[in-house]
Order: sequence, then structure tokens, then C-alpha cells
Amino acid sequence: MKKALLILLLIICGLPAAYAKHIIGGEVIYDYIGPGDAPNSKIYRITVRLFRDGQNCTQATSCAELPASIPIGIFNSDNNSLNRPIFFVSQTSFVNNLPITLKPACLTNEPIFQYEAADYSFTVELPNNAAGYTVTYQTCCRVTGITNGGSDQGANYTTQIPGDNILISGLTDNSARYGTGISVICYNKAFKLDFSAEDPDPRDSLVYYFCNAYNAVGAFNTGFIEFVPPPYVPISYFAPYTGNTPLGPLATIDPKTGIISGTAPGTGKYVVSVCVDSYRDGRFINTHRKDFIVTVAPCDFAGSELNPTYTNCKDSTFTFQNLNNSPLNITFLWDFGDGNTSNLANPTHTYTDTGLYTIKLVVNRGSECADSVTAPLRVYPKFIPDFSQNSPMCKGLPVQFNDLSFATYGPVDKWKWDFGVSGTQADTSRLKNPTYTYPLAGEYKVLLTSGSIKGCSDTVSQVVTIVDSPPFSVTNDTLICSIDTLRLNAIATNPGTITWTPNYMISNIHSFTPLVSPDVTTTYYATYSDNFGCTATDSVRIRVVDFVTLSAIPDTTICRTDQVTLTVNGDALQYTWTPAATLSSATVQSPVATPTAASTTYRVTGRIGKCFKTEDIVIRTVPYPKANAGKDTSICFGFNAQLHATGGSIYNWSPTFFLNAADIANPISQAPTANIQYIVTVSDTLGCPKPVKDTILVNVIRVIANAGPRDTAVVTGQPLQLNATVNIPNGIYSWSPGTWLSGTTIPDPVSSPQADIQYTLAIRNSIGCIGRDTINVKLYLVKPDLYVPSAFTPNGDATNPNFKPIALGIRSLESFRVYNRWGQLVFSTTQIGTGWDGTFGGRGQEAATYVWYAEATDYQGKKIKRKGSVVLIR
Repeated sequence: MKKALLILLLIICGLPAAYAKHIIGGEVIYDYIGPGDAPNSKIYRITVRLFRDGQNCTQATSCAELPASIPIGIFNSDNNSLNRPIFFVSQTSFVNNLPITLKPACLTNEPIFQYEAADYSFTVELPNNAAGYTVTYQTCCRVTGITNGGSDQGANYTTQIPGDNILISGLTDNSARYGTGISVICYNKAFKLDFSAEDPDPRDSLVYYFCNAYNAVGAFNTGFIEFVPPPYVPISYFAPYTGNTPLGPLATIDPKTGIISGTAPGTGKYVVSVCVDSYRDGRFINTHRKDFIVTVAPCDFAGSELNPTYTNCKDSTFTFQNLNNSPLNITFLWDFGDGNTSNLANPTHTYTDTGLYTIKLVVNRGSECADSVTAPLRVYPKFIPDFSQNSPMCKGLPVQFNDLSFATYGPVDKWKWDFGVSGTQADTSRLKNPTYTYPLAGEYKVLLTSGSIKGCSDTVSQVVTIVDSPPFSVTNDTLICSIDTLRLNAIATNPGTITWTPNYMISNIHSFTPLVSPDVTTTYYATYSDNFGCTATDSVRIRVVDFVTLSAIPDTTICRTDQVTLTVNGDALQYTWTPAATLSSATVQSPVATPTAASTTYRVTGRIGKCFKTEDIVIRTVPYPKANAGKDTSICFGFNAQLHATGGSIYNWSPTFFLNAADIANPISQAPTANIQYIVTVSDTLGCPKPVKDTILVNVIRVIANAGPRDTAVVTGQPLQLNATVNIPNGIYSWSPGTWLSGTTIPDPVSSPQADIQYTLAIRNSIGCIGRDTINVKLYLVKPDLYVPSAFTPNGDATNPNFKPIALGIRSLESFRVYNRWGQLVFSTTQIGTGWDGTFGGRGQEAATYVWYAEATDYQGKKIKRKGSVVLIR
């Protein structure tokens, strides 16, 4: 025994610490061989069938062939203990390239599958026990990137061999076993996936369903042997996928055939685990399972696909669409079943008669990718679901529901009620007119899905209100005069009966509107019972007085046009005010008054039934101060503005800028520098004490005269055009001296200077504000020409930094160009006064001699051309 254990440990230690990500599925099969050698035992052949994705393996970075041997664990289900130590089983058979059994025609982007399968079989003798045995192979890990869950988690392939609790009276059992065929599944397309199984026992019947795939908790490589006993935990699924919906909500499994069909999800890999229960003569025997990673490929195929049935119970118009939206569908032929056809992809058709039709769609007719499909279509318009119910209803009492659904064709024969109570499945009914008793008060959304014999079906909802007591109320608490009679009012939603207590000074204790005339304060209680048995109570307190109490505010004075609230305290039930013209309301207890007269007397009458009382309030008004800041004014820049306000006895000016005082009626704004608006607040010690404001704008005018360039030069005989500008309109111009000027009161006189001279320009506006400027004229006793220096020093000392012509008597400069000794142009300009700074291309030029050329036009229109050289000195 020790030698065998040592060999087993050597085998385990010699296994590579690899992951089993090449394994994509498996199942464990058992076959009964016969009775064991030992008494009360059986011999079984156990087969573990594993699947490998060869295509995925060639793309993986760490991949292995199907293992030569695998560890097996057998647990006694009586107590979940190991029947024997973990042992290894060698590979007994291998199948390469499993067949593709289901593949659409005209497939594009067809996936490549290289699935392989290997069996690991052994025989084992197991003692009979009550619960049987669990056989398991646990390994790590599932592939990475599984779409619906279980990525990189362990895989647990297992089966349950039934025990004597199931195999009574000498029964034996062989497990079912699934087929190994492969289906091609294209994303978002209709598909079929064969998960059918065969059972060697001919008396067994099979029932299929989706179930959880199992995780191998703790598994970390293919050499893992620390198998955990049952029960086993499922893998972690990613929402919205679950073990019951591994391919999403649009894929289902046929419980009789094991065929999975529907609409495929998006591309990816999906763990699909299918369980099959075997029954013998109606008695449960065992559950067998297969776990497989299914590939949904980005492929496409032509085809026709319709809903299983079409029903329109609203009108007679249908819009049809091929549910297979592949671009490989080129042509379409729709047969609507009433003699009409269409070759549109998505036609709309209106049927002229009701009835049952068979529609047919043919795509790609006459080609190798042709396909067709049919579906029944029912046209029975005008089906309207509806119902009535008698809520509000008290909790604990039955609510009556009555179906009011209407069908033009065929009777309504199906009802499914959901009474809207959460947390229970017992709030439903299939009756036409059911009742339901709600235990708690609240609002419940009730759904009725009704259907007709013609297949029409629709859902309608209503909110049912359940209350602790029925809706019931009586007159609000009130008061009456001791000589009055009052009518009470009780309001109830449903018919019923009422009883008033006490029976004191009341006309009828069973009336909903009795008359009462108590002479002392009395509280009346009303007890109401509706015809369904709901009860409710309410009360009203009648306070009895012998007279009306009424007190008003004292007479007062307000500023005219102001409002005042005429506050009245009292216990009256009704109020009447006069005069009403200047009141916000003539019937409220404390209205707002806006009197306009110097004095107004307001009278209020308060009533309680036949009792009343009157009060007067005198409101006097005084006018507001008449604030006047004066007219807006204008001043010249640098001058003062005299302000003068009237209308009161107290003054306050703002802002206070430039003011010699801010709290007098006539302050001085001292030489403001810009336009400014002052606000004066005027109050009075007589009459209305509230302040009133007024404004005045002080406009500061600054005349800015411009006589032109500060200095200019002319030559002998050259006239000079002066051109004055100013910042105000309609200025009055004055030039001095008038020597050699063509005029002294115009903005643009012409000067013919005979010597150097300075002209002064003065401009005055309409209120006497003056602006001045000067211009110096230099006269050169030379002819018009370009005077060009012979050297310049652009060395940054601001002395002769630029080389430019001095233009005397010149009207325009057509060209001034400078060339280096290689004839390269280094500077060019047409602007008088612009010169070369000794740089070219952003770099200072070397000290050297440069050649220049210039063309100009003098003030008489004569052309002047000059050229020469200049020395650049550094």
C-alpha cells in the first residue's frame, strides 16, 4: 500500500503545473456491468468524456493536448466522504474533428471548428448504499473571456449514481449520454443546438432543462487533487445571464427533445449546462448533466424567419418584416394568404375581411440561398379589455371585479387577473368576475389580461384603493348664536346608514343632513356604515355664543397711495365692509385698504347667524414729499456744477464724489472729471415721513482739439494743408496767428509759410468750453528731394539706428530698396519715415557697404529717382 501511494505521489508531482483552459466541456457517464464480487455490491464502468477546442488551442499562448490521464474522485452520498483516495485514469479513446451536425446554408464568415473528444474509462466495484455515489473530475480552469460567466473559474464535471433509495427491488440503471455533434451558431440569428441524449434503458423517459454549471472551488492547475465533496457551487454568471438562461431570454430548450433554439445572443463564448432527468414508469431515477462552452460566431446566413403566429385585434393592417435581417437576403416574395403578394422587404398590407390566413415569405427565390417560411395570421379587429371594481373598499372586505372586455369577433373566454399584492403568488384568478380580499390598506395596481376565442389578447390596469375605513366626513367645527338653527352635512362615497349622538336638539339622528339648535356648546358624533359593511366615525363641535365679539385697529394715518391692513379680531363667521371700492375684499376678516381721499371711514359688520356687531376705522392720508433734484446740466471740464434740490426739509445726496457736502439742498459738485448722475433722497418733517428720490445728470464736456502732427516740414514754395479735428460736433474754430493762412475760422486752412512758424488752434463749443493744440512748421530752403545719409550704426545705442531717406517736399515714396554686395535685396519699403534696422531674415547684417535705390514723387507731381551707397558701421 505504501509503495502504491508513493507511485501516486510521484505521478502527481510529475504533472505539469498547467491550466486546463483547452478543455471546453465534459460529462461523466456510468454503465451498470453487473453484481460485484463482494456481497451487496455493483460493478460500474465510469466514462469521463472531455472536449477540447483545437482551433482555440492553436491561438492560445499556453495550451496543452487533452491529458493522458486525469484524477477521479468518488464520494459516498450517504455522508459525502471519499469512497477511496483520489486515483488517476488513463485516456482510453480519442476522436478528432467532431462532426458539425447543424449548419445553416449559404453561410458567410463561417467559423472554423476543430473540436476533439477523449474518453477516460474505468470499472469500479461499489458497495450498495442508500444515497448512491457522486463521481467527479475537478480541474482548473475555464477559458478567459467567457461572455456569460465563469471566466478563469474551475470546471467540475460530475454525475450521481443512484443508491438503494432509488434502485429498489433489484433495479439497475445506466446514465443517459449526450451526443457529440457541433452546431454553427451565428450572432443575433435564429439557431438550433442539439443537446439531446440517449438512454440505454428502454423504459426510461427523459426531461431536459437548463441548469447551473459547477465550479471547482480551489482548483488551480491540472494536477489539482484536493477535490471538494458535494454539494457543488455554481460558477458566477454575469447579468443578465443565469444558469437557467445561459444564452439570454430569447433562447429556450425543448424539454422533450433537448433541442435548444431561438435567437442567438452576441458573439462570444457561453457556458451552457443542460440537465436531463430520467424517469422509469413515471418514477424519478437520476439527473445527468453536460457542461459545454458554446461559441457564437460573427457569421451570417440568408434565410426567412417569422414569428410563430401573428394576431391583430385592433385593426386590419399589418406591417411585415423578415426577422432574419441578413444583407444576403436579396429578393423577397410575400404571399399574404388572401390572393395578394408583395416583393417589398417590409410591406404593409390591409386585409378586407376577418379570418385566419397563412402568410408565406420566400427569400432569394430561384437561387441556391433560397428559403421560405409560413406562419398563421389572425385578423379580428376591435378587441378592448376592460373591467369594473367597487373600490374604495375597507381592508378585510371583498372587492368585486367584473370583466367588461369587448370583442367584435368571437366571445371573450380567457381571463388572467393579477390583484397587485407583492410578495405572494396567491393574488391571481382565472374567473371572469372574481372577488379578492385585501388584508392591508393601500393602493394596488390590478392587471386583467383577457382573451377571445379568436386568439385576441390584451391587458388593462386599474388602481384599487383599500382604506382602513370608508371615505366619510361631516361639517367642520363651527359656532352659532344661541338663537340660531344649523344644518349639519355628512358626506359618504357609498350608500349606507348614519346615526348621530347625542340625541339633543337634533331634528333626525338618522339623517345625513339634520338640523340642530343647541343652546349650549355640544359635540355631535356620527357613525356611518356603508352597504358593504365598512364603518367610519367623525364628529363636529358646535360652539354656542350669545353675542358676536369684534375689535378693530385704532384710527391711523398713512402716506397717500400706501396700503394698510384693516386688522379685526373676533369670532364672527361672516364679515361685510363698506365702502368696498378701495378694499382688496369686502367679505374677508382683515382686508387691505388703499385709500385715496384725505380721510376715509371703513365700517365692518361681523355676523354669527342672526347675531351681529359693527365697528368703524378712520384712515387719514398725507401726501409724499415732492422731491426735485433740478434739471440735468452741462459744464466744461475743470469747472464746478451748482446743485439745488427742493421738496422737503431733509436732503441726502449720493454718490458723494466731488461734492462739497452731501446733506444740504444745494451742494457744489467740484470739477467732476466725467459725467455723473446724482440721486437726492428727500424727507419731510411734516406730513408723510417716507423718503422720496430724484436724480440729476451732470454732463462734463471736455473739448479735445487736434491741430495735426506736432511738427512738420516743408520746402520753399510748398503749401501746407492743415487739418484740425475735435471730439465735439459743431465746434467753432480759431487759428492764430493768421500769417500765411488761407483762413482762420475753418478746420482745414492752407499755409504758405515763408519762415518757421507755430500755429495755435482753439476750438469752442456752444457753452464756451475751449480746447487748444499747436503745430510747428519747419521751412527748408531747398528743393524737393530725397536726402539720404551715407552711414548708420545699428548697434543698439539709439544713435543713427536706422537707415532711411529724409523726404523733403515729397508727396509719396514709390520705392526704397537696399542691396548687399551680392545683389541680394535686404530691405524694401514705400512708407515715408520707415527705415532699415540693419537686419535681414531676423539676423543682424555684417558691417559693410550696401547699395540703395529710391523713387519718389514731389508735391508738384515730379518723379525723383536716386541711388547711392551706405556704410553699415558696427
